[in-house]
Amino acid sequence: MNKVTINPQIQLTYQMKGKGEPIILLHGLDGNLAGFEDLQHQLATSFKVISYDLRGHGKSSKSESYELNDHVEDLKVLMEKLNIHEAHILGHDLGGVVAKLFTDKYAYRVKSLTTIAAKKDDLIHSFTQLLIKYQDEVAGFNKSEAYILLFSKLFKNQENTMKWYQKQKIYSTKSEDDSAVAIRSLILHKDEPIYMKKRTCVPTLLINGEHDPLIQDKLHFKLESHFLNVTKKIFEHSGHAPHIEEPKAFLDYYLNFIKDIS
Repeated sequence: MNKVTINPQIQLTYQMKGKGEPIILLHGLDGNLAGFEDLQHQLATSFKVISYDLRGHGKSSKSESYELNDHVEDLKVLMEKLNIHEAHILGHDLGGVVAKLFTDKYAYRVKSLTTIAAKKDDLIHSFTQLLIKYQDEVAGFNKSEAYILLFSKLFKNQENTMKWYQKQKIYSTKSEDDSAVAIRSLILHKDEPIYMKKRTCVPTLLINGEHDPLIQDKLHFKLESHFLNVTKKIFEHSGHAPHIEEPKAFLDYYLNFIKDIS
């Protein structure tokens, strides 16, 4: 694994494969770069693909507190250190939230934006609502244990997603404290009012799974007012991770999307 120094306290772990136009992959809450291993390998046949552990995740540096904007600036420094001026940015879950905030601030560095199951407000509240709904089943278990118990509610293709989940756990296990810091950064972030946001023509692909219990607003209507070039796709046989649950259909759709741009 490679390391890049963001500041004296923070180093990010990253992996780079392939040659060509750059694609940067951002994983979800409590995840890590191992979750993109298969997708990175497939994309690397035609692109230079970078996956990395977000601050506080995987094998990147931990800290007692950070904000979502720290993730945004981390990505900017990572691109600078790797001499990448512009890239296709793809993020799942928390990674998609960060990717969108990065595009809001640094649109000139984003060739395309793809978010998967990444509606911030839904991510904050929906898992808690799921815990309440199934409280009799998860009573007495910690968050990680409850996540496993609710696996069948979160994902349609449980075979693929369990392998994906286990692969990330083998690579790095996240502590309850580190998870709490990451969730706090989501909860405390205050979005700018829509009217203050600059309009962007960055080609944007919003992906969701039809059976995802966490994302309520699967069409993200509020994005429309300042994102002017939006494509929306709902994968009918997926829950919270369409790129894992329907990998071939996802890859084909994504490649067509970015090749039209390239």
